[in-house]
Amino acid sequence: QALYVAEGGIEWAKAHLLVNSGLRGGSVSLATGRVEIIIEVSGGGYKVTSEGHSGLAIRKIEELVQLENGKWVMKSYQELHS
Repeated sequence: QALYVAEGGIEWAKAHLLVNSGLRGGSVSLATGRVEIIIEVSGGGYKVTSEGHSGLAIRKIEELVQLENGKWVMKSYQELHS
């Protein structure tokens, strides 16, 4: 469940970056948990790190994304382990 929450954070970041390219993070509470998002400029795109919390579970993922012709393209995806 925490992984799905983290993936939702990535989607939240991509949607908000379309209207505010200066966004550098946020926190979102959902019915299934909460997510902390960090956004960094990386090359011609963004590195989005999303940490999902659901109950006692925590999952953290990182995606490199780039906007090409109005669509997000994922350049890399990885789950981060502490």
